[in-house]
Amino acid sequence: MRKLIQGVVAALVLATTIPALSQQGNFEPFTQPSGAQVPAFVMLCATGVERVATPCGAKTAPFWVMSMPFTRGHSVPIRLRGLGPTPKSFPISRPADATTYRVVIPCDVDVRLLGTTDPAEQVTADTGVLYLARTEATMGTSRPTYISAMTVGAPLGDCTPEMHYGMGGG
Repeated sequence: MRKLIQGVVAALVLATTIPALSQQGNFEPFTQPSGAQVPAFVMLCATGVERVATPCGAKTAPFWVMSMPFTRGHSVPIRLRGLGPTPKSFPISRPADATTYRVVIPCDVDVRLLGTTDPAEQVTADTGVLYLARTEATMGTSRPTYISAMTVGAPLGDCTPEMHYGMGGG
């Protein structure tokens, strides 16, 4: 009987504490690279992505916001197969809640990508976003239905960048 009462009391305490924490933030110490401890908290953003923020100086100073790690919104990557110096258009399916995308460029040459809503719109040497060879990047996303892609120069082998839509960054 005693354990039952303790369990009920613990459940009541948790039921009243957890909603308060989710509304006000979870305060935890944060260690800066210098080793200094400063107060920090977790904010629940409108996008649903949690972010850790620490005050930078006085109370009225701006916050230093660090994004949470990238999480994929789908399990199968979008593969941009057979890229070369001539632009190609790829239909894509973007999850409705995706705020970012991560692109991995395994090519031995740089790649330009342009998100469009029209398959006839093509990337050029002066448009789109330039991604460096053998790198990866996470970027914010709009609502494209096509990706126009091309390499900057002729690749020596297979050039198949992969894209993942999801949330978060870094």
